[in-house]
Amino acid sequence: MTAIQETVMEQDEQLLYYQLFWHYYRGDLHQLTSIQWKQLAQLLKDSHILALNDEIDKALKLLGNADVTAIQTFQYEYNRLFVGPNQLLASPFESSYRNYEGTVLQRETLNVRNFYHYAGLQVAQEGQFPDDHIQFELEFVLHVLSDPTMQDNRQIYKMFLEKHLLQWVFKHCERIVQNSQHPITNSMAGLLKEFLQLEQKRIEGGDQDVN
Repeated sequence: MTAIQETVMEQDEQLLYYQLFWHYYRGDLHQLTSIQWKQLAQLLKDSHILALNDEIDKALKLLGNADVTAIQTFQYEYNRLFVGPNQLLASPFESSYRNYEGTVLQRETLNVRNFYHYAGLQVAQEGQFPDDHIQFELEFVLHVLSDPTMQDNRQIYKMFLEKHLLQWVFKHCERIVQNSQHPITNSMAGLLKEFLQLEQKRIEGGDQDVN
């Protein structure tokens, strides 16, 4: 296999993970069956971008073995962590982790919005929902990585991770594990952490093929 083919495969797998987490935080995975969770786990296992360490292996096994009870309680646990109506146990908003009060719709939210604008993008129905929700941050990354017409997309990707996503997402994953014993939410938190740690190493190492 040529170096070009290997790079294309790596880019496809990078997008696969970002798409997975984007759909997850949009709430698109609530209706997956046990067979579909097993298929998803196998798809991720077959990808090459993440080496199979103990944490990844455990996460994929839990997803692949998701039983009826795990599937039936998944949406409840998801709402308890990320949606409400009670206090969010693992807030999906960047501002919750980056200001002293831990509140949303603060300066951090506007900073994220301004970054979107800098890249020529904005959240649909801007102002009606905080721009720094992880769903939107992941969607922004996906757009940057998959749009070949965007100028300086490698640098924009690197800057956004360094200034925003990597500044809070690991704390977010920690809160999930601290406040939940659910196999699906904990597995997804482990995969998100491991994937973004890999991306962090790549951009800090000056990898020119980050997208």
